[in-house]
Amino acid sequence: MDRPRPPSLPVKEEAMRRVLALLPLFVLLVASAVHAGSEGLPEVVTDINKAFVKGSLVVKGEGAAPGDMELSPVQKRILALRAAKVTALREAAEILNGVTVSGETVIEKAAAESDTVRSTVQGIIKGSQVIKEVYDPLSGQGVVYVTVPLTGPNGALAALLPQVMPMMPPGMETAFAPPAGFAVDENYDGLIIDARDVPLKPALINRVVTKDNEVVYDPSMVESGLLGQRGAAEYTDDIGKAREILSARGAKNPLVVKAEGVVRSTDAEVGTESAARIEASNKESKFLENAKVVFVLQ
Repeated sequence: MDRPRPPSLPVKEEAMRRVLALLPLFVLLVASAVHAGSEGLPEVVTDINKAFVKGSLVVKGEGAAPGDMELSPVQKRILALRAAKVTALREAAEILNGVTVSGETVIEKAAAESDTVRSTVQGIIKGSQVIKEVYDPLSGQGVVYVTVPLTGPNGALAALLPQVMPMMPPGMETAFAPPAGFAVDENYDGLIIDARDVPLKPALINRVVTKDNEVVYDPSMVESGLLGQRGAAEYTDDIGKAREILSARGAKNPLVVKAEGVVRSTDAEVGTESAARIEASNKESKFLENAKVVFVLQ
Protein backbone atom coordinates (compact mmCIF):
# COMPACT_ATOMS: atom_id res chain seq x y z
CA MET A 1 0.00 0.00 0.00
CA ASP A 2 1.44 3.36 -0.99
CA ARG A 3 2.11 5.76 1.87
CA PRO A 4 0.83 9.33 1.41
CA ARG A 5 3.60 11.69 0.56
CA PRO A 6 4.28 14.56 2.95
CA PRO A 7 3.04 17.92 1.75
CA SER A 8 5.44 19.91 -0.29
CA LEU A 9 7.22 22.91 1.24
CA PRO A 10 4.94 25.49 -0.40
CA VAL A 11 1.90 23.77 1.15
CA LYS A 12 3.51 23.90 4.62
CA GLU A 13 4.36 27.56 4.18
CA GLU A 14 0.80 28.34 3.13
CA ALA A 15 -0.59 26.58 6.22
CA MET A 16 1.82 28.51 8.47
CA ARG A 17 0.82 31.79 6.84
CA ARG A 18 -2.84 31.01 7.56
CA VAL A 19 -2.08 30.25 11.21
CA LEU A 20 -0.09 33.44 11.59
CA ALA A 21 -2.85 35.40 9.91
CA LEU A 22 -5.41 34.07 12.42
CA LEU A 23 -3.18 34.58 15.49
CA PRO A 24 -3.92 38.30 15.96
CA LEU A 25 -7.65 37.53 15.80
CA PHE A 26 -7.25 34.84 18.48
CA VAL A 27 -5.29 37.19 20.75
CA LEU A 28 -7.90 39.89 20.20
CA LEU A 29 -10.74 37.53 21.14
CA VAL A 30 -8.97 36.41 24.32
CA ALA A 31 -8.11 40.00 25.28
CA SER A 32 -11.71 41.03 24.67
CA ALA A 33 -12.96 38.25 26.92
CA VAL A 34 -10.58 39.28 29.71
CA HIS A 35 -11.54 42.94 29.32
CA ALA A 36 -15.23 42.08 29.43
CA GLY A 37 -14.66 40.15 32.65
CA SER A 38 -12.77 43.05 34.22
CA GLU A 39 -15.41 45.69 33.47
CA GLY A 40 -17.32 47.04 36.43
CA LEU A 41 -14.79 45.86 39.00
CA PRO A 42 -15.86 46.49 42.61
CA GLU A 43 -14.14 49.19 44.65
CA VAL A 44 -11.74 47.59 47.12
CA VAL A 45 -12.55 48.75 50.68
CA THR A 46 -10.02 47.54 53.25
CA ASP A 47 -9.56 50.72 55.30
CA ILE A 48 -11.71 50.08 58.35
CA ASN A 49 -12.96 53.68 58.71
CA LYS A 50 -14.06 53.67 55.09
CA ALA A 51 -15.59 50.21 55.51
CA PHE A 52 -17.75 51.45 58.42
CA VAL A 53 -18.96 54.34 56.26
CA LYS A 54 -19.57 52.13 53.22
CA GLY A 55 -21.18 49.47 55.40
CA SER A 56 -18.94 46.58 54.31
CA LEU A 57 -15.45 45.38 53.57
CA VAL A 58 -14.58 44.57 49.96
CA VAL A 59 -11.40 42.50 49.60
CA LYS A 60 -9.54 41.42 46.46
CA GLY A 61 -7.68 38.12 46.26
CA GLU A 62 -5.38 36.85 43.52
CA GLY A 63 -4.29 33.30 42.76
CA ALA A 64 -3.11 30.87 40.13
CA ALA A 65 -3.33 27.14 39.52
CA PRO A 66 -0.32 24.99 40.51
CA GLY A 67 2.36 25.15 37.84
CA ASP A 68 3.68 21.64 38.44
CA MET A 69 0.55 19.78 37.32
CA GLU A 70 -0.88 18.83 33.95
CA LEU A 71 -4.24 20.60 33.93
CA SER A 72 -6.91 21.33 31.38
CA PRO A 73 -7.92 24.96 30.76
CA VAL A 74 -11.10 24.41 32.79
CA GLN A 75 -9.15 22.96 35.72
CA LYS A 76 -6.69 25.85 35.63
CA ARG A 77 -9.54 28.33 35.84
CA ILE A 78 -11.26 26.54 38.73
CA LEU A 79 -8.06 26.19 40.76
CA ALA A 80 -6.92 29.77 40.08
CA LEU A 81 -10.23 31.22 41.25
CA ARG A 82 -10.27 28.92 44.27
CA ALA A 83 -6.78 30.08 45.28
CA ALA A 84 -7.81 33.71 44.79
CA LYS A 85 -10.85 33.24 47.04
CA VAL A 86 -8.74 31.67 49.80
CA THR A 87 -6.40 34.68 49.65
CA ALA A 88 -9.32 37.13 49.82
CA LEU A 89 -10.95 35.36 52.78
CA ARG A 90 -7.66 35.26 54.66
CA GLU A 91 -7.22 39.02 54.26
CA ALA A 92 -10.85 39.67 55.22
CA ALA A 93 -10.36 37.65 58.41
CA GLU A 94 -7.23 39.65 59.29
CA ILE A 95 -9.06 42.95 58.79
CA LEU A 96 -12.12 41.84 60.77
CA ASN A 97 -9.97 40.61 63.65
CA GLY A 98 -8.36 44.06 63.73
CA VAL A 99 -11.67 45.91 64.17
CA THR A 100 -11.80 47.79 67.47
CA VAL A 101 -14.21 46.62 70.13
CA SER A 102 -13.72 49.60 72.43
CA GLY A 103 -10.74 51.76 73.33
CA GLU A 104 -7.67 49.77 72.32
CA THR A 105 -9.27 46.31 72.47
CA VAL A 106 -9.70 44.56 69.13
CA ILE A 107 -11.85 41.61 68.04
CA GLU A 108 -8.81 39.32 67.82
CA LYS A 109 -8.27 39.68 71.57
CA ALA A 110 -11.93 38.98 72.30
CA ALA A 111 -11.81 35.92 70.03
CA ALA A 112 -8.77 34.62 71.90
CA GLU A 113 -10.76 34.78 75.15
CA SER A 114 -14.04 33.37 73.85
CA ASP A 115 -14.81 30.34 71.71
CA THR A 116 -18.19 31.90 70.93
CA VAL A 117 -16.64 35.08 69.53
CA ARG A 118 -14.06 33.08 67.58
CA SER A 119 -16.70 30.83 66.01
CA THR A 120 -18.84 33.91 65.21
CA VAL A 121 -15.93 35.51 63.37
CA GLN A 122 -15.29 32.28 61.46
CA GLY A 123 -18.96 32.09 60.53
CA ILE A 124 -18.94 35.68 59.28
CA ILE A 125 -15.93 34.98 57.05
CA LYS A 126 -17.40 31.72 55.73
CA GLY A 127 -20.62 33.56 54.93
CA SER A 128 -18.91 36.35 53.01
CA GLN A 129 -20.17 36.80 49.46
CA VAL A 130 -18.18 36.53 46.23
CA ILE A 131 -19.25 39.54 44.17
CA LYS A 132 -16.87 39.29 41.21
CA GLU A 133 -14.59 36.74 39.57
CA VAL A 134 -12.11 37.48 36.79
CA TYR A 135 -9.84 34.95 35.07
CA ASP A 136 -7.11 35.65 32.52
CA PRO A 137 -6.42 32.50 30.47
CA LEU A 138 -3.20 34.00 29.04
CA SER A 139 -1.51 34.49 32.41
CA GLY A 140 -3.52 31.86 34.27
CA GLN A 141 -4.23 34.44 36.98
CA GLY A 142 -7.56 34.51 38.85
CA VAL A 143 -8.98 37.44 40.79
CA VAL A 144 -11.85 37.19 43.26
CA TYR A 145 -13.63 40.02 45.13
CA VAL A 146 -15.49 39.17 48.35
CA THR A 147 -17.59 41.41 50.58
CA VAL A 148 -18.19 41.21 54.33
CA PRO A 149 -21.12 43.37 55.57
CA LEU A 150 -20.21 45.30 58.72
CA THR A 151 -23.19 47.46 59.65
CA GLY A 152 -26.93 47.12 59.25
CA PRO A 153 -29.05 43.95 59.32
CA ASN A 154 -26.97 40.76 59.11
CA GLY A 155 -23.77 42.79 59.49
CA ALA A 156 -20.71 41.63 61.43
CA LEU A 157 -21.28 44.22 64.17
CA ALA A 158 -24.81 43.01 64.87
CA ALA A 159 -23.57 39.41 65.02
CA LEU A 160 -20.64 40.17 67.32
CA LEU A 161 -22.09 42.75 69.71
CA PRO A 162 -24.27 40.34 71.73
CA GLN A 163 -21.22 38.07 72.13
CA VAL A 164 -18.77 40.81 73.08
CA MET A 165 -20.90 42.98 75.39
CA PRO A 166 -20.91 40.54 78.33
CA MET A 167 -17.11 40.34 78.14
CA MET A 168 -16.58 44.05 78.70
CA PRO A 169 -15.39 44.98 82.21
CA PRO A 170 -17.87 47.07 84.21
CA GLY A 171 -17.21 50.76 83.74
CA MET A 172 -16.70 53.20 86.57
CA GLU A 173 -18.71 55.90 84.77
CA THR A 174 -22.12 57.02 85.95
CA ALA A 175 -25.14 57.63 83.75
CA PHE A 176 -25.72 61.24 82.81
CA ALA A 177 -28.60 62.94 84.62
CA PRO A 178 -29.96 66.14 83.02
CA PRO A 179 -30.74 69.17 85.20
CA ALA A 180 -34.16 69.05 86.84
CA GLY A 181 -36.87 70.56 84.66
CA PHE A 182 -34.75 70.59 81.49
CA ALA A 183 -36.93 70.31 78.38
CA VAL A 184 -36.54 70.56 74.62
CA ASP A 185 -38.70 72.61 72.30
CA GLU A 186 -39.02 69.93 69.59
CA ASN A 187 -39.90 66.27 69.38
CA TYR A 188 -36.69 64.58 68.23
CA ASP A 189 -36.85 60.93 67.24
CA GLY A 190 -33.26 60.06 66.36
CA LEU A 191 -29.68 61.08 67.10
CA ILE A 192 -26.87 62.17 64.78
CA ILE A 193 -23.43 62.63 66.35
CA ASP A 194 -21.40 64.90 64.09
CA ALA A 195 -17.83 63.73 64.71
CA ARG A 196 -16.27 65.12 61.54
CA ASP A 197 -14.03 67.51 63.47
CA VAL A 198 -12.67 64.94 65.94
CA PRO A 199 -10.67 61.71 65.42
CA LEU A 200 -13.40 59.28 66.51
CA LYS A 201 -12.50 55.67 65.70
CA PRO A 202 -15.47 53.52 64.60
CA ALA A 203 -15.85 50.40 66.72
CA LEU A 204 -18.25 47.73 67.90
CA ILE A 205 -18.90 49.91 70.93
CA ASN A 206 -19.00 53.66 70.28
CA ARG A 207 -20.43 55.55 73.22
CA VAL A 208 -21.46 59.13 73.85
CA VAL A 209 -20.11 60.66 77.06
CA THR A 210 -19.80 64.07 78.72
CA LYS A 211 -16.63 65.89 79.68
CA ASP A 212 -17.15 64.53 83.20
CA ASN A 213 -17.17 60.98 81.70
CA GLU A 214 -20.87 60.48 82.34
CA VAL A 215 -22.48 58.06 79.90
CA VAL A 216 -25.16 59.48 77.63
CA TYR A 217 -25.37 56.58 75.17
CA ASP A 218 -24.02 53.06 75.35
CA PRO A 219 -24.96 50.00 73.24
CA SER A 220 -26.15 48.30 76.43
CA MET A 221 -29.12 50.68 76.31
CA VAL A 222 -30.36 49.12 73.05
CA GLU A 223 -33.06 46.49 73.24
CA SER A 224 -31.33 43.11 73.00
CA GLY A 225 -33.41 41.96 70.04
CA LEU A 226 -32.55 45.03 68.00
CA LEU A 227 -28.90 44.89 69.00
CA GLY A 228 -28.54 41.49 67.39
CA GLN A 229 -30.48 42.53 64.30
CA ARG A 230 -28.78 45.75 63.26
CA GLY A 231 -26.10 46.71 65.80
CA ALA A 232 -25.95 49.77 68.01
CA ALA A 233 -25.38 52.49 65.41
CA GLU A 234 -24.81 53.32 61.76
CA TYR A 235 -21.92 55.30 60.25
CA THR A 236 -21.54 57.73 57.39
CA ASP A 237 -19.50 60.77 56.38
CA ASP A 238 -22.36 63.11 55.52
CA ILE A 239 -25.16 64.67 57.57
CA GLY A 240 -27.63 64.30 54.70
CA LYS A 241 -26.86 60.59 54.41
CA ALA A 242 -27.27 60.26 58.19
CA ARG A 243 -30.76 61.72 57.90
CA GLU A 244 -31.58 59.26 55.11
CA ILE A 245 -30.38 56.31 57.23
CA LEU A 246 -32.54 57.38 60.16
CA SER A 247 -35.49 58.09 57.90
CA ALA A 248 -35.34 54.45 56.79
CA ARG A 249 -35.63 53.54 60.47
CA GLY A 250 -38.64 55.76 60.95
CA ALA A 251 -36.90 58.83 62.40
CA LYS A 252 -38.09 62.00 60.66
CA ASN A 253 -36.64 64.69 62.94
CA PRO A 254 -33.26 63.61 64.37
CA LEU A 255 -31.33 65.69 66.87
CA VAL A 256 -27.91 66.69 65.50
CA VAL A 257 -25.19 67.06 68.15
CA LYS A 258 -21.62 68.16 67.57
CA ALA A 259 -18.92 66.00 69.16
CA GLU A 260 -16.48 68.23 71.05
CA GLY A 261 -13.81 65.64 71.68
CA VAL A 262 -12.90 61.97 71.87
CA VAL A 263 -12.24 59.79 74.92
CA ARG A 264 -10.23 56.53 74.63
CA SER A 265 -10.41 56.95 70.84
CA THR A 266 -13.90 55.39 70.55
CA ASP A 267 -16.13 57.53 72.82
CA ALA A 268 -17.61 60.74 71.41
CA GLU A 269 -17.57 63.56 73.96
CA VAL A 270 -20.41 66.11 73.97
CA GLY A 271 -21.14 69.22 76.01
CA THR A 272 -23.40 69.19 79.05
CA GLU A 273 -26.22 71.04 77.30
CA SER A 274 -26.06 68.67 74.31
CA ALA A 275 -26.16 65.70 76.67
CA ALA A 276 -29.22 67.16 78.40
CA ARG A 277 -30.97 67.64 75.04
CA ILE A 278 -30.27 64.02 74.12
CA GLU A 279 -31.61 62.70 77.43
CA ALA A 280 -34.68 64.92 77.44
CA SER A 281 -35.55 64.02 73.85
CA ASN A 282 -35.01 60.31 74.42
CA LYS A 283 -37.48 60.23 77.31
CA GLU A 284 -40.28 60.77 74.82
CA SER A 285 -39.07 58.97 71.68
CA LYS A 286 -36.80 56.20 73.05
CA PHE A 287 -34.54 56.50 70.01
CA LEU A 288 -31.50 55.31 71.97
CA GLU A 289 -33.21 52.08 72.98
CA ASN A 290 -34.19 51.59 69.33
CA ALA A 291 -30.64 52.19 68.02
CA LYS A 292 -31.68 55.19 65.95
CA VAL A 293 -28.16 56.60 66.21
CA VAL A 294 -25.75 57.59 63.45
CA PHE A 295 -22.12 58.68 63.85
CA VAL A 296 -20.86 61.01 61.10
CA LEU A 297 -17.12 60.42 60.71
CA GLN A 298 -14.29 62.37 59.13
